Amino acid sequence: MTDILLHFDGPFTFTEGSNSVYHAPMANSAGVYLWTIRQEADGSHLIHYVGETLHLAKRHREHLIHILSLNYGIFDPDDARRGTCTFLWKGLWRDRAADGPAKLIAQYAGLAEVVVRYVNEINIFFAELKIENILRKHIEGCIGWNLRNNHTDCKQLYPDDNHVGTMKEKKNGRLLITASQTIQGLDPIIEY
Repeated sequence: MTDILLHFDGPFTFTEGSNSVYHAPMANSAGVYLWTIRQEADGSHLIHYVGETLHLAKRHREHLIHILSLNYGIFDPDDARRGTCTFLWKGLWRDRAADGPAKLIAQYAGLAEVVVRYVNEINIFFAELKIENILRKHIEGCIGWNLRNNHTDCKQLYPDDNHVGTMKEKKNGRLLITASQTIQGLDPIIEY
């Protein structure tokens, strides 16, 4: 059995300052990342998204473009800090109808302020992982699958339509996971 150590450093942010993901020591690194929202009640984090990348900062520039263009869904930031998923905008990627772009344009100006507030609530935790791409993607999927299937009480900010992809066969290994802060639904050991 092969163990892979994952330590999620952070939180980093999309915004300026010393914790900016774009200035992080591992900004040019490959790995797996988690978006979380810090909870008002106890300061712990709920997972909002699980991703993987070859280049942390570059990938988060792409994410930021998708958020600001409303291609991604926008959550009510106040509700998210209380553990409630309230979509203010579902995301253009979810609306494939011919009138989807017109709906986006009609709502765009009214959503601008809350989009910035939402971006400011996202915390980014990153675990550097220098392995082949297909295995890194599998590990990302295993973390998402574990959250979705084993922690239904912690997945309220992790939409069911988030992509979770894993290899058909497990690799008979274990992920040994630590994090710099408490992240609900992130087990210390996950089989991959």
